[in-house]
Amino acid sequence: MPNVSFFRVGLRRCSPVKYTLHGSDLPGTTATIDLGIKMDSCLLFSDHIDYIVSKAKLRASQILRCFVSKDSGILTRAFVTYVRPLLEYCSPVWSPCSITAINKLEYVQRVFTKRLCSMSTMNYGDRLQSLGLERLELRRLHADLITCYKIINNMVAVPFHSFFKFAVSINTRGHPLKLMLPESRVNARAHAFPVRVITAWNRLPTHVVLASSLLSLKNSLKNVDLTYTLFGKI
Repeated sequence: MPNVSFFRVGLRRCSPVKYTLHGSDLPGTTATIDLGIKMDSCLLFSDHIDYIVSKAKLRASQILRCFVSKDSGILTRAFVTYVRPLLEYCSPVWSPCSITAINKLEYVQRVFTKRLCSMSTMNYGDRLQSLGLERLELRRLHADLITCYKIINNMVAVPFHSFFKFAVSINTRGHPLKLMLPESRVNARAHAFPVRVITAWNRLPTHVVLASSLLSLKNSLKNVDLTYTLFGKI
């Protein structure tokens, strides 16, 4: 029999379950990798974040050491091309809620920009503005909202009713595509994409949620102040 094991998502206090295949017991595992995302049974994604941060730090350091040019613009483009995708791949799945994890991810960009020529004396916010960058936390929020837009508009193979329900309210304030915020009894549920995105989505201006295209939505989000939803304010 090939090396096969089972991975179960659930609370630690759940009773153990035995699975068999062709009469043989399958060993269980507390973590697995699915489409490049490291997952544990409690869906904390801490191992995944540690892994991508470690890999991104190494690649960022290599850019600073190996590029002959020390031009901040060139090095920033290299960071955006070769480092940032490591920190953002499938972020709607694993985007963290804890300050520790948020800062751990932001640290990669924070340190990289500080090591650029003439940037060491500037604070992080000023460095980002000078280089035309955004906080990684804000970019993850944009990714959440873009994914939400895609689901609502049937642009991905994810049925709307599997994730969301439209809110039923007599309140006419706000946009017409507000979503119902479900009750969440555990943190894993409360901070999962289908729940955490709702508050930010419901607060968007009408012209943003009714954008005629994905490109229009992305451009509109750049002009919306979402800092009230961020844990780590600049």
